[in-house]
Amino acid sequence: MNFKDCPKLDIHDDYYTRPKSWEQIIDFIPKDKVIWEACMLNSNTQSRDTLRGLGLEVVGETNIDCLKENHGDMIITNPPFSTDIKKQILQRLVELDKPFILIMNSTNLFSKYFKEIFEGKDIFFIYPTSKLHFDKYEDGECVESKNNTSFYSIYVCYKVIYQNIWL
Repeated sequence: MNFKDCPKLDIHDDYYTRPKSWEQIIDFIPKDKVIWEACMLNSNTQSRDTLRGLGLEVVGETNIDCLKENHGDMIITNPPFSTDIKKQILQRLVELDKPFILIMNSTNLFSKYFKEIFEGKDIFFIYPTSKLHFDKYEDGECVESKNNTSFYSIYVCYKVIYQNIWL
């Protein structure tokens, strides 16, 4: 599907991960690592705060640019939906060569850029048994919290899990 061709599917990067999405993979996150919530630039702190609430040590601030900086031992994040910035972030993560878990729209797996970026890399997936849902924010306020996400998401893992997992 080409999201640009459908006016009902405007691309917004102001959707945020609900706590349940991080809670269901907590057993796959090492407790002895400093986690970097890398995609918080100019956004909210919901994911960072959730991960901290799950007992993890988490670095992440709204003024840290993951394309220029490097923090923590492992990255856990939900990159922006916009393809241009997402490609830059994925390329940067591969350059950093740190373990990571990313929440991504499953259609990314079939894109040319995804195959090119991860060619030769051992990536694995955690497949949720139900859709992950997101909250839409505008100007720091949650304006939409629905349970009808139009796409399926997966967890993309690098240097974390050595087999594909179904939740």
